[in-house]
Parts: sequence; C-alpha cells; structure tokens
Amino acid sequence: MTIRLRALNLFLVIVITFALSSCTYIEDYIPTIAPIETRVTVVSTTLPTDTPTPTLAFTPTPAAPTATPTLAFTPTPTVPPKPYALQPGAVIALPAFTHPEAGCAWMGVGGQVIDEDGQPVKDLVVAVSGLQNGAPTDWMGYTGASSAYGPGGFEIQLAGQVAAAQYIIQVFDLNGEALSDPFRFTTSADCQQNLTLVNFSPNLNLQPAVFLPSISN
Repeated sequence: MTIRLRALNLFLVIVITFALSSCTYIEDYIPTIAPIETRVTVVSTTLPTDTPTPTLAFTPTPAAPTATPTLAFTPTPTVPPKPYALQPGAVIALPAFTHPEAGCAWMGVGGQVIDEDGQPVKDLVVAVSGLQNGAPTDWMGYTGASSAYGPGGFEIQLAGQVAAAQYIIQVFDLNGEALSDPFRFTTSADCQQNLTLVNFSPNLNLQPAVFLPSISN
C-alpha cells in the first residue's frame, strides 16, 4: 500500500512538472500583440486649403454696345448776311477816264461804297484777287483814296495792258472783317473798256435805288 502511494505521488509530480514545462514552452511561441490603442489609425479631419476654381462650361459673349443714334441730317448753321452787296446795275465796263493817255496800257477797277442813306463810306478795304501772268495775285485799295469816283471812291490797277480775265472783289473793314461776300467780275480786252466800275451798297435784298458815282474830269 505504501509502495502504491509513493508511486502515485511520483506520477503526480511528473505530470505536474510536465504541465508546467509545457506552459512555459507555449508562452514562448505566443506572438506579441500590440496594445489596442497603438493600432488605431488616425484619420485627419483637416480640409485642404486650396479651394478648386470652378470652370464655366461655356464662354460668355459680351453684350453688344448700345448703338449711338445718328441724326438724319446735319444742321447747317445760319450765316448772317454781310452788310454790303454789289449795287444793282453798277458793274460797268467803260474807258478809263482817270487815265485817258494810257489807252490799252492800263486796266483796272474802281468805284465806291454807299451806305443806307446814299452817302459814301470811307476807310474800307477793297480786295481783288485773280491771276497775274498765270500766278495768283492779290490787290488792295481803300475807299476815299480816289475822289474821281466820289468822296468814298477807290481805284486799283490790275495790269499794264488790257486782257479778258476773271477777278474776285470783296469789301473788308480795317480789322479784316468781311463786309461783303466775294463777287466775280470779268474784264475786257477792248481798250475802250479797260475800266470796270464796281459800286457797293447796303445789302437790302436788291435795293431798288441805284447810286451812280459822281465823275469829274
């Protein structure tokens, strides 16, 4: 009986020893598992700072500019009439009575300017333009400088010989302000018509009265 108890105790000791050694052996081969908190993946909640620029699906066409209204006509400014005009019937071709000895070797224009009362007007400028030997030329005289045509008479020599030509005559004041429109007159190649008499009177829409210059020999 004692022998059996000893054998049983020895068997238990062996079994317990084997069991303890087996536990140690199994523990050595158990893989190390990281703590739960170290295996959590951190998800960033920060939004990207660059906001994408939206793109249009079409290119907008700019609106056409509003058309500027245009006038159907261009108004013409009203030009007031000049104070003097050619005296009706006072453009006359006749012999140059102030230069009877010159004959065909003189050609010119003379006359005077009359106001609304029929009185001569002095100190006005009479300008003539035309061609001299094919070149544009200007001549100038003053009313009141040639009394042979009256107290307000003027005379301008245009050439040293008679010729058929066209000229333009106009009246100005001493400041260069036009007092009449420019008027055209024609000279003659006839030696007995080497003077063109031109008179000016107030511009009264073809004033009926005709004032002829006083002529003294």
